[in-house]
Amino acid sequence: MKRSREGPGENLRVPSKTTPTGVSPVFSRTARFRRETTDRLLALFSLYGYREIILPSFEYLDAISPGLDPAILPRLYLMQDRGSGQVLVLRPDATAQIARLSTQSFRDRMLPLRFSYSTSVFRDENRTASLLRELHQTGLELLGDASFHADLEVLDLCLLGSRVFPLDSPLLVLSHAPLQEEYLRLPDASREDLSALRKAFYSRDIDALVEIFTRNGSPEKAGMASDLAGRVLPPEEALDLLTTLSKKSAGSLSASSLSPFISLLQAVSGRSNPSEIRVDLALSPPGPYYTGMFFRMYARESSTHMASGGRYDRLGLAFGHDLPAVGFAYQISHIEEALRRRAGESPDSSVVLVLHSGKDLSDLEPAISRLRSGKIPVLSHHLPEGDLSFAPEEALREHEEIRAVLWKSNDGGKFFLLLRDLPLRTSATLSDLLKDFPGLSPESSR
Repeated sequence: MKRSREGPGENLRVPSKTTPTGVSPVFSRTARFRRETTDRLLALFSLYGYREIILPSFEYLDAISPGLDPAILPRLYLMQDRGSGQVLVLRPDATAQIARLSTQSFRDRMLPLRFSYSTSVFRDENRTASLLRELHQTGLELLGDASFHADLEVLDLCLLGSRVFPLDSPLLVLSHAPLQEEYLRLPDASREDLSALRKAFYSRDIDALVEIFTRNGSPEKAGMASDLAGRVLPPEEALDLLTTLSKKSAGSLSASSLSPFISLLQAVSGRSNPSEIRVDLALSPPGPYYTGMFFRMYARESSTHMASGGRYDRLGLAFGHDLPAVGFAYQISHIEEALRRRAGESPDSSVVLVLHSGKDLSDLEPAISRLRSGKIPVLSHHLPEGDLSFAPEEALREHEEIRAVLWKSNDGGKFFLLLRDLPLRTSATLSDLLKDFPGLSPESSR
């Protein structure tokens, strides 16, 4: 092994200079965006009685694994607990973690329970198209209420929270797991046909659905294929369709699989915002544990979903307690990436750079104080007298967070203010220079 540094008894490898693939630091405006939006979301949730919970970074694998999607088990980050020797897992799923904590720590509390959180989940995604291995999520869980009123509260809060970012034309796409499972049930079909049936349904291959159902002696379900897998509907139209199917199905779709969803759609249709919701009965579930309605939220910025959630009444049973639950999470990492790509979005410039030498700092300090009292961040940068290597134009070009540069001429006669995308301003007095500064109130500019 190559020796990179030598010392008494040392043989050290050269440290890696790269960040691991799939994770990255969060700088400047993105870090501020995350902190501010997260604070506003948690404040919104608290108005509805949701108490914030900070989740442990890792769990014992055998404690959390009963509630995890089997598909993510190969993608967990595992380590050995030095004290107990047990296997630890870095948090892969916030919903399962809250379900475990709630069923084991709050099972004797008065229900329902409401929790909100903002945290990261970690999964090894190197084998997939996405290389994100740390995903930041902000969400909520409502436990102990099995009614559609709880479902409606979660849908409303997801739409309300989307205004915090803000997302352009957010749309909730809603579906129902029991309806899908009952429609895709073919008791006498082969394993190959069942696999092909699910694939055809979620890919909306109507011809393949009709062929498989017909071949397996289910012509009635074949006749529903275009209705259930072929269209995305407004809530009112979906309600009419399901009401009609419940009367005509004659056992193909039971009332138990349709009535809860029909009740929810009746409530949604009567709301003031039904245009923000669509029903896609062939929407693929975000996970395997959903037992009722589930949804994904999309926005104009990206084809990737911005949030997802639904009802998962059986997840508590994996941890020994029957506890109905519903919730959702915003995929903050996806939202940040989508907003960065938003066409025509101007940089979030907020910092004023004040350039000064030692002798002119006292002349510029009143401006620094006024700007900061007006809640405008100021970066004070000292330049040796006569040093012009750090030009104002270069500062604006190289640093997107800088909105303006303020300095004093070398001869001490004038002050200069260069605002991004605006002509250079000059004045003999600071008060004249700052009186029309964007975002600075008249009171703080005096």
